[in-house]
Amino acid sequence: MTQSLRVHRFLALILVVAVVATAVSGCTKRAAISPGSDTATSGGALMDKSYSTGAAGTESSALAPTTTGDQQAVTDRKIIFNASLSLDVVDAEKAFKDCEILVAKYGGFVAQSSLQKSDTQVLATAVLRVPAARVTELMNGLAGLGTVTSRSSGSEDVTSQYIDIQARLKVLRAEEEQLVGFLKKATDIKDMLAVQEQLRSVRTQIEQYEGQQRYMDNATSLATVTAQLVQTTEAFVAPRGFGSAFVQSLARFGHGLAAFWTWFGGSVVFIAFYGLLILALAWIVLRLMKRRSHKSLPPQN
Repeated sequence: MTQSLRVHRFLALILVVAVVATAVSGCTKRAAISPGSDTATSGGALMDKSYSTGAAGTESSALAPTTTGDQQAVTDRKIIFNASLSLDVVDAEKAFKDCEILVAKYGGFVAQSSLQKSDTQVLATAVLRVPAARVTELMNGLAGLGTVTSRSSGSEDVTSQYIDIQARLKVLRAEEEQLVGFLKKATDIKDMLAVQEQLRSVRTQIEQYEGQQRYMDNATSLATVTAQLVQTTEAFVAPRGFGSAFVQSLARFGHGLAAFWTWFGGSVVFIAFYGLLILALAWIVLRLMKRRSHKSLPPQN
C-alpha cells in the first residue's frame, strides 16, 4: 500500500512537470508571434535603417569636406615655373624693346637684361617675370618676334616645403610667446639672460623661415622666362639697299681695323725684337758672303 502510494505520487509529480513545461512552451511561442514582437522587430529594422542612413550621411558629409580640402590643396599648390626661349631675329635691339612692351602688357617686368656685340652677332638676353597665369600668352608673343631655335619649360612643386615652413613658423611663434611670458615673470638676472638668449635664437630662426616663405611666395606667384635674341651675320648682310649695305661694310671695316690695331699694339714688342734679330742675322750673312767673294777674286797686277 505504501509502495503504491509512492508510485502514484511520483506519477503525479511527472504529470505536473509536464503540464508546467507545456504551458511555458506555449507562452514562449505566443510571445514570439505576438504583434509587439513584430513591432519591436520592425523598430529594430527601422533603427538599423536609420543608423545606416545616418552612417551613410555621415560618410557623405565626411567625404564632402575631404573633396573640398583636396580642391583647396590643389588651388593652394606652390609651383615654381621656369621657361627659356631662343630666337633668331633681324634686329636684336628692336626685339629687346618689343620684349619689354610684351612683358609689361601681361603684367610683368624685366628682372635682368644684357646686350653683347661682336663682329658676327648681337646677343640680347632678357630675364622676364610675369604672373604664372599669363606665362603661356607671353611665350606665344615672344615666339612672334623671330624664328624660334629652342624652347623649354619646367616646373617644381614646393608645396610640401611651404607647408613644412608654415608648421615650423607656428611652433616657433608659440615658443616665442612662451619665452616672452617667462621673461616678464623672471626676477633673477641669470634667468632673464638665459631666456633672452633663447628668445634671440628663436627669433633668428623665425626670420630665416619667413625669408624662405617670402622667397617661395615670390617665386611661385611670378614665372621666370629667359629670352635670348640672336642677331647673326646673315642678319647683318640681309639686303636692305645699297646705302645700308655700304654703312654696314664700313662698320665691319672699322671693327676689323680696330681689332688689327689692338693686336698690333699687343705684339709690337715681339715684332721689334724679332725684326731686329732677323736684320742682324741678315747683316752677318751678307758680310760673310762679301768676304768669301773677295777671297775668291784673283790678285790684280
